Amino acid sequence: MRDKHVRSLPRRWRLASLLVAALAAGTMAAPAPASASASAARSSASALRDFDAVTTVNERNVWKHLALIGDKYAIYNDRGLIEGPRTIREKWPFLPEQFTHDVDSAGIAISGPGFRWRHTWTKGNQAITFEDSGIITGPFFIPTPYDGISDFNDPLDGRIRRYAVRGGLATFLFDGAFEAPSVPLANNTFLPERFHSDLDDVSLEWENNRPKISYYKDNERVIFSDRRIVELVNLDAKWPFLNNWRATG
Repeated sequence: MRDKHVRSLPRRWRLASLLVAALAAGTMAAPAPASASASAARSSASALRDFDAVTTVNERNVWKHLALIGDKYAIYNDRGLIEGPRTIREKWPFLPEQFTHDVDSAGIAISGPGFRWRHTWTKGNQAITFEDSGIITGPFFIPTPYDGISDFNDPLDGRIRRYAVRGGLATFLFDGAFEAPSVPLANNTFLPERFHSDLDDVSLEWENNRPKISYYKDNERVIFSDRRIVELVNLDAKWPFLNNWRATG
């Protein structure tokens, strides 16, 4: 290992230990069987399109979300829409054509004192990093397609790091080089089994000095921290103002 990395190892090990604790196997009572009304709600939501990609960012202590469906995006918080739905090409006309529709995964971190959003999007074996002003780097090759990716600002040194999932596997964290996931999502034994593989996207953010992780699948989002489920919710009920968009794509 190169000497210039030696001093950063204790900080990274500390961060990794927090993520290991967040993602390690745990125990929790199994969820109660779904009621008839819950089954009916799922049936009515089945007409709504799943997100191609969705992620969360903490901007000046305000939580915001970015979702992508087809060739459109929306930016919103829990109270309602902030921007969109609009076409990706309208918002970011400099993006290569393949990133203007059907994106596989998306992550956002904060860049610089101006609280600029720095995006990382992936599609197949390609990724791109950009801000609203233009492309930072890419498109470039990544070792495997991702189902979900999350960028986050390391609370220890401010660097942008990433967490990604593919199939039934996850990475813990990485920065410069993109990595193939290798840690089983099934280690999260306290989560419902349906969240052990084939997620739509993920988001990892820091709150109260602890990692808080969101998994998205179909019409659901689960948030967990310290091996404890914080929220498990249907997205049509959580964000009803997106339902018309999700119905039309």
